[in-house]
Amino acid sequence: MTQRKPFMIAAGALALAATLWALPACPVNAQGSNSCAASCRATYGSCYKSSQDRARCEAQLQRCLENCIRSKR
Repeated sequence: MTQRKPFMIAAGALALAATLWALPACPVNAQGSNSCAASCRATYGSCYKSSQDRARCEAQLQRCLENCIRSKR
């Protein structure tokens, strides 16, 4: 059982990461394109404030803004 535990933890972490990656980066907002971009910037600000990881937060911001453009919100 002890040999399976690290594998199960790694599999769980991988499944969680895949789930989080699949979620939309930009929150749904029906008030227009400026509102979507503003939501993206607000999400970036809270991400950076909590994690201090600029690279991760900027990647998240970029995905969010791309989603805004694709959905024309």
